[in-house]
Amino acid sequence: MAGEYDNDDVACYFTTKHSWRGKYKRVFSIGSKAITTYNPTTFEVTNQWAYKDFLNIMPSLKAPTEVTILVRKAKEGKKTQNMTFSTEHREDLITEALKFYKEFGGYKSGNELRFSGYKLHWSERKVPVTLEVSPGSLDQIDPRDNKKLCSYSYKDIELIALVSDYPGGFVVVTGGFSRMHLFTTDRREELLKKMMEASFNNVGVTIKQKKSSIKVDSFLKYKFGKFSDDEHITSMSEFSVYKQSLRSKDPIQRTLCFSEMCLLERDPATYNIVTLRPLSS
Repeated sequence: MAGEYDNDDVACYFTTKHSWRGKYKRVFSIGSKAITTYNPTTFEVTNQWAYKDFLNIMPSLKAPTEVTILVRKAKEGKKTQNMTFSTEHREDLITEALKFYKEFGGYKSGNELRFSGYKLHWSERKVPVTLEVSPGSLDQIDPRDNKKLCSYSYKDIELIALVSDYPGGFVVVTGGFSRMHLFTTDRREELLKKMMEASFNNVGVTIKQKKSSIKVDSFLKYKFGKFSDDEHITSMSEFSVYKQSLRSKDPIQRTLCFSEMCLLERDPATYNIVTLRPLSS
């Protein structure tokens, strides 16, 4: 259901609304143009805020399941109000909502936390990147055209590890199977501090940092996490394909491979693994 604003629902969660009148079951929807709540029995719209009237969303300190939103009162101009909801999927709900944070009425352009650096590419080349510490994720930006290439949601980050033999290097461990991504920046400590502050304050999750550092050789050997061993990446069947991607104007030739456990994308010239996805996902 769209309600007003030509809005399409993107992600919906069962929640409980807390108010002085009592507690009410609600479907909390993050949409393309607005935040909407529905009565789960009738699917009637009970509230809707265009993103220009939706100022913020944050984890409540009162309980691990509670979410607080700050919105403008529809008929009272500049007046605002806080509303509280609870859900067993707090981190997911907040993360989905924060994907639209630049549309929020409280967003101020120019306050982005950005860091210049490099990523160790699948080809083992250092590729220039801009890393942005956004409210809900660490975003990888292409410095050539300022386009976002990918996001690492704080809720999905398993661990951060420093790289001892790579100046300014650190690894983001994510994906649910300990997939590793290696970055370097001369402002590493500041970036990691801002990431940990953002994850806790905005999403309510604590990002752990590995006590001991790792080396580049270890990263290269185990970068695909629990699927790094030969048994997981040895192909049972392969297909020559072309991949269409936002990162390239023209289709790219790839070798699509199936192992017993994974779907792999390989570069046909070098046979290097470009991406890996567990079949279970």
